[in-house]
Amino acid sequence: MNVVIFTEVLTPYISGISTYAEVLRKGLESRGHKVVIVTSSLHTTEASIKKGIIRCPAKRSWNKYGYECKDINDVHVIRFLRGFEPDMVHILTDTKIGYMGISIADRFHCPVVFSVIDNFADRFSDKSKLIWKIKTFFEKRHFCDMLDNCQAVTSSNKRAALFIRNANRKRKVLLTPVATDKKRFDYKRINHAAKMKIRKKLGIPRNATVAVFAGDLTVAKNIEFMLKIFRRRLRFEDNIHLLIVGGGTESEYLRTHANKYHLNDRVHFAGVLAHSIMPGILSSCDIYVCSADDGLLSMSFAEAMACGLPVLVKEDKEKYVYSMIKHNVNGFVYKSDGEFVKYLKKLSFFSEGEKENLRYAIRHSLKNLNCTYMAKCIEKVYDQAKQAHHPKETLAGLDDEDLME
Repeated sequence: MNVVIFTEVLTPYISGISTYAEVLRKGLESRGHKVVIVTSSLHTTEASIKKGIIRCPAKRSWNKYGYECKDINDVHVIRFLRGFEPDMVHILTDTKIGYMGISIADRFHCPVVFSVIDNFADRFSDKSKLIWKIKTFFEKRHFCDMLDNCQAVTSSNKRAALFIRNANRKRKVLLTPVATDKKRFDYKRINHAAKMKIRKKLGIPRNATVAVFAGDLTVAKNIEFMLKIFRRRLRFEDNIHLLIVGGGTESEYLRTHANKYHLNDRVHFAGVLAHSIMPGILSSCDIYVCSADDGLLSMSFAEAMACGLPVLVKEDKEKYVYSMIKHNVNGFVYKSDGEFVKYLKKLSFFSEGEKENLRYAIRHSLKNLNCTYMAKCIEKVYDQAKQAHHPKETLAGLDDEDLME
């Protein structure tokens, strides 16, 4: 099958969506499919293709990424894809590049799969409720356009069905897992000296317990919660540091907040880093933390756990990744501020030997955290999309119990 994946952002942009696109491509190719990724870039003036990636010219935008595709009917993209002859369009965003995906699917008469990755109501924050409502109105319309023009919907979180209902649509959602490149995200590939060098460069003490978060710095990620924990519940003497990797609409606000409350000696902002160095960054830390309330995609969880890091995550039984977490075995689930602090401090008392044993146990607790398994699950979604697009074809490999409202 020839699959075209449409994502507004791709590496070097750091986000779960960009990582998901690359892992999905690798998994599908391992299953014998041909894959092209279409994305946008501020660093090109004409669409170009290299190593199976088409990059389209982008313009600045007020969306969560800061930019979007300029022309959804780019003649160069159409020419490239005409030679590719796509059989399936997989859209990962409802921004302009998502509309390009719909246009391409219509032009080449192929089915569309839409992955629900975030909630339209959480993409903006504004002190003016009126402005927030206006922006959310348009986001909801874009979201609905994707739902109305696709043959199948997928997500890694059961809560996606709720977001779809909130958008006044009734669609079935096929739950599919996230994955990562376990070979690449292997902490054993990073020696102790390299880890200490990374810490030194980031200004983190060699003997500190380091909690790390990586991803888009948006309101939905609720990073401010962690800053408040470090300000109110943790002391300098606890020797627990927080490393924040990524950029986004809340970057400046969070840096200002950390500076205002004198957290710069314990909270470190690494900014946007190349995804290629993330295995080293994660391996130099001790625990992955996430305080998002409604996030749908959990690629960073998968990468952190592949690096042997326990995860400290808010209780959320809707996430697919939640089923991978065994409390007090390969991670910790918190329900309150006090429990968040409790588990951070608990890990800080571990010896280096205990941390190493924990890394080993976490790494080996992940059975289906690989891109090939993820691709096999996505193939079932593609089967559904083909059936909806060509009803006379038989539907293979999809059980009724896989679907949910």
